[in-house]
Amino acid sequence: MTSRSGLKKYDEISSILLEKIKEAKKKSISTGLVCVSIDNMPMIISSQGDSDAENIIDELTQYITKLLSSHDVAVRTGQDQIHVILTGYSPQGMRDKALEIRKEIQDYGCKHSIRPIQIMSTLGAVNIAETNNTANDAVNKAYIAVSEAKENFKHYVEYGNREKHERESKNQMILASYLQNALLKNRLRMAFQPIIDAKTGNISYYESLLRIVNDDGTTSSAGPFIPIAEKMGFIDVIDGFVLQLVAEEIRNSPNVKLALNISNASMYDSNWLEMAIKLLDDVDVASRLIVEITETSEAQNQRKVLHCINTLQGLGCEIALDDFGTGYTSFSQLKVLPVDIIKIDGSFVKNIAANPENKFFVKTLLDFSNSFGLKSVAEYVENGETAKILMDMNVDFMQGNYFSPAVNYRTWLSEKGEA
Repeated sequence: MTSRSGLKKYDEISSILLEKIKEAKKKSISTGLVCVSIDNMPMIISSQGDSDAENIIDELTQYITKLLSSHDVAVRTGQDQIHVILTGYSPQGMRDKALEIRKEIQDYGCKHSIRPIQIMSTLGAVNIAETNNTANDAVNKAYIAVSEAKENFKHYVEYGNREKHERESKNQMILASYLQNALLKNRLRMAFQPIIDAKTGNISYYESLLRIVNDDGTTSSAGPFIPIAEKMGFIDVIDGFVLQLVAEEIRNSPNVKLALNISNASMYDSNWLEMAIKLLDDVDVASRLIVEITETSEAQNQRKVLHCINTLQGLGCEIALDDFGTGYTSFSQLKVLPVDIIKIDGSFVKNIAANPENKFFVKTLLDFSNSFGLKSVAEYVENGETAKILMDMNVDFMQGNYFSPAVNYRTWLSEKGEA
């Protein structure tokens, strides 16, 4: 659903923008376009009803207009968007004005409405000088700035260097396409890196790591592609594919125990969990699988993750919290999420011998995990000195190139074959 006059208003802002662009070019006046995105519009509609929600945003648009000078314009351009044209502002001035508008929007429900409402917004802006002098280009770049702000959890972002944005977007599209083609053409494989028992020196299990077979036959890590897959919305397909490969590997190799990584998006996805239930119906298979997850700070998502963890543990899997120590919520999440293993992030481990602060921090993490009765894994163990320090700290397991890099053959088979 769009605003009743959404298309008309979009034409209106385009017409006004064209005039402002001509004026800015003729008089050398700095002009900016700010896109205001109402982030909780569904909540406003649900709590206030369709008609009242429409009126609230229309009233808000009128209120924003009162905050502007006579040269500036605010127009509602869609159901959840308001565009503001600011004239004669420096980049810092435009930023200050945009943040002032956002603050007024935040306080609007308390100050200017008898209804109990809270309006949440994200703002993106573009200086007309950064556009190709068309209204459509200005609107698109302001929209890109809003998207960048939301992606980076910011309240306001101004569209930056045009060439940089275009280059980054093209590179991300290329990477996404390359990964999707690898999946469609069956050029995804698993590599395996051993996790060493610190007390015995024996291999306890292997982490399964996704690799791409390139056109020339070489393999490369899929790690750099994963954030792109998450952003482009097909990480669920990748995680499902990895789960199938690893479950099959465990089923065909009775003596091996493997770990796999899944994204938060898959932890929230009921379809991925249903697939896991079907593939791990044999407790012998499930009991030899460790699922590595990353932390999440949102309470609503924590509940979904907790449900997923309980389901997987009910099947027989163990759960590891990856990259432990890098997020501010790690400690608090151990009270909420019943994980079995913590993996200390390699950024703290790799220079532990030369960095007393890292050494103290890793020791604190290990003591903390021990107090929770959790098993611990230290990543990125690259030399014997690091391994000795970690063993003295009573780490349970170690992983790193000092023991073995990830390899594309199955070391647990007597006859090695390609993965």
